[in-house]
Amino acid sequence: MSTLDHTIAPGETIGTGSSTDYRALTDGAGEPHCLRTELADHAEPVTGKSVLRFVHLTDFQLADPFSPGRLDFLQRLAGRPGWDAMFPAYRPQEVVALQAFEAVVRTIGELGSARAEFVITTGDNTDNAQLNELHAFLALMDGGTELDPVYGATDLRTHPSHTVSGDFYNPAPASRDRYKRDHGFPDVPGVLAAAAHPFVTQGVGVPWLACFGNHDCLAQGRAPVTEAFQRLVTGGRRPVGVAGELPDDPMDRYLADPTVLSNGPAVSIAPNADRRLVSPAEYIQAHLDSQAHPPGHGFTEQNLADGTAYYCYDEIPGVRVIVLDTTNPAGHVTGSIGPRQRDWLIDRLAEVHSAHLDADGAEVRTGNPDRVVLLASHHGLTMLDNTVEGPQADLPRYLADDIEAVLHRFGNVVLWIAGHEHRNTVTPHHGASGGFWHIITSGLCEWPCQVRHLELLLPEPDSADAVLIIRSTMIDHAAPVRPGTALDLWDLASLHRELAANEPSRVGGPHSAGTAADRNVELVVPISQALAAVLRAE
Repeated sequence: MSTLDHTIAPGETIGTGSSTDYRALTDGAGEPHCLRTELADHAEPVTGKSVLRFVHLTDFQLADPFSPGRLDFLQRLAGRPGWDAMFPAYRPQEVVALQAFEAVVRTIGELGSARAEFVITTGDNTDNAQLNELHAFLALMDGGTELDPVYGATDLRTHPSHTVSGDFYNPAPASRDRYKRDHGFPDVPGVLAAAAHPFVTQGVGVPWLACFGNHDCLAQGRAPVTEAFQRLVTGGRRPVGVAGELPDDPMDRYLADPTVLSNGPAVSIAPNADRRLVSPAEYIQAHLDSQAHPPGHGFTEQNLADGTAYYCYDEIPGVRVIVLDTTNPAGHVTGSIGPRQRDWLIDRLAEVHSAHLDADGAEVRTGNPDRVVLLASHHGLTMLDNTVEGPQADLPRYLADDIEAVLHRFGNVVLWIAGHEHRNTVTPHHGASGGFWHIITSGLCEWPCQVRHLELLLPEPDSADAVLIIRSTMIDHAAPVRPGTALDLWDLASLHRELAANEPSRVGGPHSAGTAADRNVELVVPISQALAAVLRAE
């Protein structure tokens, strides 16, 4: 549902906790587009030819909550000095996450091909790179599959939200957990049983493109996968606590050995081989095996042959979409790229520029046809600081300043979209070639649980400006603002959004929804007359 018509925001207090109160959500006024001209002036009305319409969604972090590889028990240590990189380890809304993700996908499907030529997800589609998580993600996106929200588990008491331990949110009235005591979370009888019911996925209904995130290839999005970790996640022992003295450097310890925090007390579960972590090649092969369009969802047989996870998508006339792989295979949560990918990026940019700047600032004329360039990656510029070295990494690692300098040599780059930060931001980046807009969209797993509709508009031929307009509109999924009592899929999706709005430790922080200038905006970006002529001719 477009936020131009109405918005959803925290409303009245309906629960009182010792630390914070719990607020219901309510309808708000629509939020009109605001014009941002930091990169170029444009005084005329924003009308013109539509070059491209697409939907950006990111960070499902679709989790198998029964997995022995999870560290949800660490959540009780939140706030401990030196441990920030290990949180959040648990989200209270996870128990109804799959229903919320299905509601998002169905809402996108209702937009149809007239409103979106493709959908792109910018990574962290899974939480722990597990095979069963990947299958669930593909089932959601492709549609036509009965999805089991409990992943075949026979003893639901090993799910954190099915316990009455006091550490995790359990909506059953019998639980008096800390989310209820400290944050006023509600009793909602029947949710656990309703959330365990299988449902048939519908799929997005339009072509969709994939992207690689750190949670799609690393143990819990942090560490290179080891044989010991594979044995842990597929085995019959689920850790529920930390043993011994707590380290002061948990991230460093975890990077060296992702089982280091999993040797404490545990409960028994049924072993499951489908919990194994997939390799990048297996991840790409699963997309190539998908029957939905486009084939491979951007990934190609060449990616398999080269051992890469970056690609170009050229199916929209006058447009090149370049999807990067910003994960560092040596580990850690932030990103960077290696020299092989950097060289590839420069070559792919040069292919769609009739002229560009070389590394010394001199003009290079190529004679190549111009196309507008949209860049996509999991990590945005502010998160490209990962210098971790290891045998898996393509070294040296290139960081934000170098990658941005490359982009400013190519004037047809107008937009870079990313995720990872779980908050909405829109930032101009000025450069010698005119600059580009950098858009981060909030994660589906956390508040505000939105997707972003983007349209590129070329002003009418008689416009005095050689510019493109990037129109961004936030979309809420179509579940009711307040959850009903039927506890059907839409009610559970509504509850997910309400719980997410009250989650006390979300990655995106208290301002994850961003400001009005980060949501429904019209962004002016300069382009060359040569590119404008090409787009008008398409």
